[in-house]
Amino acid sequence: MRLPTTGARAAAVEPHGWLVGARPGASVKGVAARYGARALKLAGAFSVPRDRARGFAAALSRRGALVYAEPDIVLHRRSAPDGAPAGWARGAVVPPTVPPPAPKVSVGIVDDFVDTTLPDLGAQTQILNGPPAITGAHGTEVASAVSAAANGIGVVGIFPSVPLISYGLPPTITCSAAANGIAAVVSAKARVVNLSFGSTEQCATLFRVVEGAYGAGTLVVAAGGNEFTNGNQPSFPAAWPHVLSVAAVNIAGQPGFFSSRNAAIDIAAPGVDVPVDVPLALDTDGVPDGTTSDSGTSFASPIVAGAAAWVWSSRSNLTNGQVADVLRDSASDLGAPGYDTQTGFGLVNIARALTAATPRDDPLEPNDAITFVDGTAFSTPDPYVWRGFARAPIRASVDEIEDPVDVYRIRIPARGDVRVRLSTSFGNADLFAFPGNRKSLLGTPAKRSGKKGKATDAFTLTNPSGTARRFYIAIVSASRTSLNSAYSLRFSRR
Repeated sequence: MRLPTTGARAAAVEPHGWLVGARPGASVKGVAARYGARALKLAGAFSVPRDRARGFAAALSRRGALVYAEPDIVLHRRSAPDGAPAGWARGAVVPPTVPPPAPKVSVGIVDDFVDTTLPDLGAQTQILNGPPAITGAHGTEVASAVSAAANGIGVVGIFPSVPLISYGLPPTITCSAAANGIAAVVSAKARVVNLSFGSTEQCATLFRVVEGAYGAGTLVVAAGGNEFTNGNQPSFPAAWPHVLSVAAVNIAGQPGFFSSRNAAIDIAAPGVDVPVDVPLALDTDGVPDGTTSDSGTSFASPIVAGAAAWVWSSRSNLTNGQVADVLRDSASDLGAPGYDTQTGFGLVNIARALTAATPRDDPLEPNDAITFVDGTAFSTPDPYVWRGFARAPIRASVDEIEDPVDVYRIRIPARGDVRVRLSTSFGNADLFAFPGNRKSLLGTPAKRSGKKGKATDAFTLTNPSGTARRFYIAIVSASRTSLNSAYSLRFSRR
């Protein structure tokens, strides 16, 4: 997200289109064709002109296929070029004595097209939806912060020459365009995806794509936002669960005056006067050398994306969630001791991340809501974690901000029962059960247990009917002493 120039704010844009989510079915395609709705890369999502949206949604509703309808909101890039390159940003997060590994992952750049005519970026960049039209500098600047080659010219990225997968967005970024871009780079095997844009409004279609990317094993890194002087509202997608949200700091290690401060911030990186490459035709800083410096969380985010690719290339056994945890756990603390909403867990530190302890893996994510595991948000429901047979405990974690709820599907055999037990090794979490016909965790649960600390939560669920019945088990973060809690979940016949 680019830092706005003094007094400049993007005007609110009336959306010209709507996004509609539908349950899969043969009739949906016919209805979509009748209303001129265009299928997105996300299964079950359609873009439709505003004047046809109401009719399309009503037609789906009559067939029981409507999931949601929303405006195709606009997301914003925001930054201000500032002077000549200072060369400080890379050295703040990795010493020059630490050699980069051979790249084993690719980084997706969903932004303006990357200018592949620049020597710093041409060799390692794949364009998915070209030929590229270089109408904006933002994507090239972001890409160079990740991957600019160490070739003696231009700038040097955090992870020089790591492969890039570029999906070019239009000058006005809509939710549908961003969703298609993320889906495309994930399909092209990008293991890290950088999103240097956002909005204070939420978009369910984009949320589904981001969470689906995480479920596919990709790590999503996003600009934490530049809203501190404009109400300090959270920025999305950065504020969503399972997204590594990045704040910006200056050369003194202090938060950028613009950098959003909220509980969604995970980590910080240089975001003030960051040296970057720029297309020659758009180099307006007075020195036509294809470089400039820029400010905003737009440029802190790709620094963390490059760091994630470096760590993952060196520690290829880690999952996407473990890479994010390693970066948080190894960050250099800034400001007051411990986590804070200005800089999260601190300044990203590649050298420390390479040797940090391996955190516990958090399986079956994303499972933050019933709709994430019942087949509504994604194409298929999650498997039942218990169906009446003995199994090993589920060992996982919940986090107050990043992952506040874990939901699991179980199936109790006819005239059977199950004893459910939750124990925490640190932090605290509560245990809930909901009937299998629920679509959300709102309302009264079928059972609950909310003991404090490490005391075991437990209850018994009984199915007196003659057919097997489905239940949802929910683990909810309840710790007052830590942001996250580690737990073991066990099932047994009574």
